[in-house]
Amino acid sequence: MKRFSLGTLSFLVVLALGAGISLAASYPNKAVELIAPANPGGGWDLTCRSSAKVLQEAKIISVPITVFNKPGGFGAVVFNDIVRNRRTDDHVLIAFSAVLTTQLALKNIKYTYKDITPIASLFVDYGVLAVKKGSPHNTLPALLSALKQNPGAVSLAGSSPPGGLDHIKLCLLAQAYGVRPKDIRYVAFQGGADALAALLGGHVAGFTGDAGEIAAHSEAGTVLPLATLSPQRLHGIYKNTPTAKELGLDVVSGNWRGFYGPPEMPKEALAFWEKALGKMVKTPEWKKVLDQNAWIDLFQTGEGLNTFLSKELAGYEKILKELGIAK
Repeated sequence: MKRFSLGTLSFLVVLALGAGISLAASYPNKAVELIAPANPGGGWDLTCRSSAKVLQEAKIISVPITVFNKPGGFGAVVFNDIVRNRRTDDHVLIAFSAVLTTQLALKNIKYTYKDITPIASLFVDYGVLAVKKGSPHNTLPALLSALKQNPGAVSLAGSSPPGGLDHIKLCLLAQAYGVRPKDIRYVAFQGGADALAALLGGHVAGFTGDAGEIAAHSEAGTVLPLATLSPQRLHGIYKNTPTAKELGLDVVSGNWRGFYGPPEMPKEALAFWEKALGKMVKTPEWKKVLDQNAWIDLFQTGEGLNTFLSKELAGYEKILKELGIAK
């Protein structure tokens, strides 16, 4: 009986381990959702759609991938829903970026990055200030000079709320030029595409956002980028666009983007996506995406990513206090 019992126990252990291996090997076993917490056409949306396309074209993911747009609260609505209602859903990934960090710094979200599962950052999309083709403010000094002379007559659109990343970029530029941040007329939209539409429609004088968000319009010539907020000039369509630093304004601002998962995402699922996204960023298809949008590689996972997020949050909390936006 002892032999039989020990043998039976060993068999059950092996069977259980085998089942675990089989379960891990079958993941993902249904369609995957990529959620962009903004309207179509912006940076989060482009991140999701580009990633879904490359993951499937490169045959890294075999199950269907569906992109959903769920705007609201500049990422807060989806964040709260995932934490409260989809804690164990291991087949959903949500786009996040420095925009979400600013919302945490402003305390517009009750939770922190410790309440979700950061998966990976993928790239940096550097800031840009742009105007519509034919604008009388066809250089950055010209636009900032007009803003300084009559702040109320020069409105600028962005896709983050007051105190959010796009507003911060504008405040830092204005401050460097001698304009008080509180005098700026900033108009917030729920996505980069909406802010761009306001610019193209002539409703605002300028656009503050990220280079990738207006890449197609910059290439087509309907939008004139005045300056990028990158450490050095970007490549491709922005090779002739000066940096703010070149124009005497020491302002650098990059918006990284990537994906996070629900709070209780299993370790096996997290490891799967870290590996899958790691494969994706090495493909020729992804490198083409980076080139088209002037994105700069920033692939991070694990402890490196978590440390990066903690430092960034502390940095934005400090900037917001210095600008007088947060106490």
